[in-house]
Amino acid sequence: MCRCCLYWSFPEESEKKDASKHKQALESKKKEWILQTLKEFGSCGKILYYDNKPVGYAEYGPSSRFPQIEEYQSQPIGKIEAGVVFLSCLTIVDENLRGKGLGWKLLDSVIADMKKRGFKAIETYARRDSSNNPSGPVEFYLKKGFKIKDETDPEFPIVRLNL
Repeated sequence: MCRCCLYWSFPEESEKKDASKHKQALESKKKEWILQTLKEFGSCGKILYYDNKPVGYAEYGPSSRFPQIEEYQSQPIGKIEAGVVFLSCLTIVDENLRGKGLGWKLLDSVIADMKKRGFKAIETYARRDSSNNPSGPVEFYLKKGFKIKDETDPEFPIVRLNL
């Protein structure tokens, strides 16, 4: 499902009701986005494998690469502050594998990458009272040391980890 998810990068495409009929076109658009982001920013995603199968995905980059942010009440500081990365997605796709520490491993890998590259913070929208969100629940991030930065939207606060 992550191969053709355009929610953050091309919101107009993700809202089309018949998007499933155009899977190949969506995958192509996603590939273009990834290649352009690689060119401008460098590595912008990670795939987590378990038993040689892809089971998790993380996607991140400068907030300017994610226009859907404009639709949210609260805005990540990365839009105006250099060195802040926006984590648009961190998910374990196979629901049977959630709660087994794989999300921690994926997040640790993203954090290590951002530290190595000299970024100063990571921000994301987390969701209160539900894990049904591309980046996950607030509690997940708070346990990892993230702090709530903006609660303008109480359901989707922005959390931040200073690196």
